[in-house]
Amino acid sequence: MSHLSILPTALTDLNRLESVLISEGYTVCREGVLPGFAGEHHAFDLMATSPCGLHFAWRRAVGSSTLELLADVERQGAAETYQPRLQRIVRLYALAEALDDAIQIPALKSVIAQGFD
Repeated sequence: MSHLSILPTALTDLNRLESVLISEGYTVCREGVLPGFAGEHHAFDLMATSPCGLHFAWRRAVGSSTLELLADVERQGAAETYQPRLQRIVRLYALAEALDDAIQIPALKSVIAQGFD
């Protein structure tokens, strides 16, 4: 990796994130170490690899419930490849979170169980 960027995110649930990534065709690995710049190594809680070889990894932020994104932005290639993939992951995560929250509301739970015709 040429330069590892560590970016804060609003993501908090590793299980939900893993589910989203798998549904998008990523191979997911729990817990490991990413090589960084000049021999540095960074522990991760979840790493996803796309079929074309793009890597995204997340770790729990110190003293927080949020996840930090670990990514080699320079090596990932042009922003037109990297950014749209990450945006899709974040959007699907938010959708999954909203659906999980909605199922907890009694009035919506029955509607969801009946389906939308």
